[in-house]
Amino acid sequence: MYWIFLIFFIITILIPDIVRTDLYSISETRIEEFSIFFMGALAFIIFLKNEQQLIFHKKEKEKDQKKIEQTVKDLVESYSYIGEVNRKIDLLTQVALGFSDRSILTKTQEKEIYQSIIKASNSLFKADFSSLHFVDVKTGKTKKEIYSDSENQKNIFPKKDTLLNILKKEESSIIKEKNYLIGFSSSKINNIKSFIIVSNYDKQEETDHKNGEILKVFASQALFLYSYIKINCNCNKNENN
Repeated sequence: MYWIFLIFFIITILIPDIVRTDLYSISETRIEEFSIFFMGALAFIIFLKNEQQLIFHKKEKEKDQKKIEQTVKDLVESYSYIGEVNRKIDLLTQVALGFSDRSILTKTQEKEIYQSIIKASNSLFKADFSSLHFVDVKTGKTKKEIYSDSENQKNIFPKKDTLLNILKKEESSIIKEKNYLIGFSSSKINNIKSFIIVSNYDKQEETDHKNGEILKVFASQALFLYSYIKINCNCNKNENN
């Protein structure tokens, strides 16, 4: 583009040598002035056009850059989402695998499966503490409670009467009660319903509805295990009698 301005500059300088005579009633000096003005105006118009093209290309480049940044952001979010989904699938798989050998379940294995459910609940909500509770909905009595390895954590969970109140408002996957998230089994077996209580959790994980559904699955699996063990215990007692 600069060579065009160079040509205009050279022509402008040579105008006095190019124009040597008058043109009709217009004097030589006036023709030179008009010619110089015309060359300057033409050069200015070309400059403006070139400037507009530069601005246009700059805006297009900025648009392309924003599209690239948005694409990268979408890819990162997609990979993050896929990773989160895989993490939750792994949690479900780990809990489900605990039931694969239930026909030969021992007390130690029972405890390990309960603890795996608690640990999976902690991991799901990125929480510090979780506990399992099995409540007789007919009598309101808590039949069994399982906490994580530290017994000192019992004091951080709600009292038993709080769970009884929860039974009356099962309108969602999980219920927020003070500083706790409470998930419950989708059904009851022999009037027993299971609850998983999560404390000191990541608030962002609470907003994901799927997390509530997964916690409900954990609670249901815990209830199946509890009921299975109860049935086996009753069968063994009958055989001994």
